Amino acid sequence: MGDDGPDMSLFDFSSSDDEGKPKAKDKDAAQSSDSKAILKRHRQEEQQIRTEAKAKVRSIPKGDREAKQKADEELEKALAEMSVRHAQELATAEGADGTAAIQAGMAGMGVSGGGKSGKKKSKKEKAEEEERAREKRISDHHAGAGPSERDVELGKLEAILSPLGLAVHDIAADGHCLYRSLAHQLQAGGEPIDFTQCRADIAAYMRKHPHDFEPYLEEGCTDFGAYCETVEHSSEWGGQLEIAALAHARKRKVTVYSADAPALTAGEEYDDESPILLAFHRHYFGLGAHYNAVVPK
Repeated sequence: MGDDGPDMSLFDFSSSDDEGKPKAKDKDAAQSSDSKAILKRHRQEEQQIRTEAKAKVRSIPKGDREAKQKADEELEKALAEMSVRHAQELATAEGADGTAAIQAGMAGMGVSGGGKSGKKKSKKEKAEEEERAREKRISDHHAGAGPSERDVELGKLEAILSPLGLAVHDIAADGHCLYRSLAHQLQAGGEPIDFTQCRADIAAYMRKHPHDFEPYLEEGCTDFGAYCETVEHSSEWGGQLEIAALAHARKRKVTVYSADAPALTAGEEYDDESPILLAFHRHYFGLGAHYNAVVPK
């Protein structure tokens, strides 16, 4: 990896055919064990917040729109407070201008795909319907709320992308948003693929290279096979692990822009004149993180 690019060492999974053995980390990564431990704890905390929020929403009686809206707003607030605290912890560990600052952006961008697996189709469909209904509630709420964190974030992204001749392209806000964004970009390059095939390709690459991914699973997620099944067949959100897997499976660069962090690229080693471009949003909906595609203006 070049020394002048973002430090992606935590998720730089080089393609390997030597029985899935992990590649050696670069010198900087070898010296950042403290930061890696902090980042792992941060991912665990974020997963716990999201899991508790989902459980709370499921406990709310059907038809209680006000309670569900309040739960979504509480989740957004908790994630925002967590992000500030995490950034401060990393800044204290290595300094605000060190590699930890960039790694903090990458860690914050991830929404791990781990979780329940083996659901029956009817349960999966029900979960997707609930997700779409929640998206509509949040969208309706923001439509009448006036200026918001979402508007501020979009303004910052526009300021970053516009000079590059780029703009955000809206993608449906559901558990497939990352995969839909990836598929949109691949389709623009002439590849006949949809989000389900993206999920399948990513899961297949992970199964072929388990040692590149297992060390980065959330604590408590011990069944790697079940994790891959979740990636392939569920509507669980995806994050940095899945982005890295797609980059290496397709031998493509994937660059992710966000409002408050440097652009981050997976697959930097590939000679790709037309990288896949994504935008990561913290405040697109009250539900939490969201991915969109990025396209020429």
